[in-house]
Amino acid sequence: MTTHHARLVFEHGFSEQDAAEAAVRGYRSHVWVELIDGTRHRVTFLDPTRAAQELDVEARAGRPFLAEVGLILVAEVTLENMTLAANMLAAEGFFAKP
Repeated sequence: MTTHHARLVFEHGFSEQDAAEAAVRGYRSHVWVELIDGTRHRVTFLDPTRAAQELDVEARAGRPFLAEVGLILVAEVTLENMTLAANMLAAEGFFAKP
């Protein structure tokens, strides 16, 4: 059983259609991780395929790197994976780091 250290807050909600689109796109933004103390941290989730695509676009533009504040790479962009990542990272103190 996973201990809940955080919850995901989606700016525009998260419907079944949103879940399907996130998985297909390999991307979900406009998400906050809300910790049990009420603090929120804006995050973006990417899967490895989408990250590689984004990196390729950046490299062709002369920026051979990918950087985004709050980026979390997951195996697949699903609600389950996003929730698990948020809770595990919160439990490890990730969001408390400067």
